[in-house]
Amino acid sequence: MVGTVVFLLVGVVLCVAGGVLLYFRRRMLGKAELMRRTRTSGAAGVSALSPGTLVEVKGTLRCERPLQSEMAKERCAYYSSKVVREYLERDRGDGAPGSGRRSEVLARSERFAPFVVEDDTGGVPVSAEGAEVDAKKVVDRFERGAGAAGLSVTIGGATIDLGGGERTLGYRHTEEILPVDAPVYVLGAVRRDGGIGPPEEGAGRFVVSWRSEEALGESLGRGARLLGLIALGLFLAGAAFLAVGAAAALGYLQFR
Repeated sequence: MVGTVVFLLVGVVLCVAGGVLLYFRRRMLGKAELMRRTRTSGAAGVSALSPGTLVEVKGTLRCERPLQSEMAKERCAYYSSKVVREYLERDRGDGAPGSGRRSEVLARSERFAPFVVEDDTGGVPVSAEGAEVDAKKVVDRFERGAGAAGLSVTIGGATIDLGGGERTLGYRHTEEILPVDAPVYVLGAVRRDGGIGPPEEGAGRFVVSWRSEEALGESLGRGARLLGLIALGLFLAGAAFLAVGAAAALGYLQFR
């Protein structure tokens, strides 16, 4: 009977996981559709639109006071730096081995600077805080080993010890930025000051990307297709577990 319950629980968990993936797939498709339906506006004309109007602009990112990213030391209007420890899970208390590789975020730093999107018509100010930022990856480095005693890294003003321990496989350093004087795509709502920012809750999306609208749309489409395939596999597996569990439960009841 215990095995029957396990089959049923696994089936339910797999189906729920498939449903979660379908939710994120719908969000991806909704984002791509919203981008497709929103007409591109000239940057200089945004301030003439009513506050709250959903708008998209394409141009060059200009930043009067750019940031310097922490790892790559590149000039940018946004960066996200992260250090992740990858390690082997400890053996469980019952003597069974751990289930494999795990990771934990040791440090993360994220900063924004106001910028302007400039095109042939002029410019429009943007504050990217609160946006779904699609940034350019400039650092993706994995350093193997537990690290020597006293070895550390500083991110966001915090110093992190990389001593690690014997189960540490290494540390992954990643950094993404919105580079200055480079192409940028922005989808958001017109603010009262004439700039672009997040829409009112439930009224749209706020997207800032270093990629073109076309490239971002293609990426969203690929991601949605992949999530759909994984969700289908989870549903099929879940249905199989539920069928086996239900058959076993029915057999158990018949022989009681």
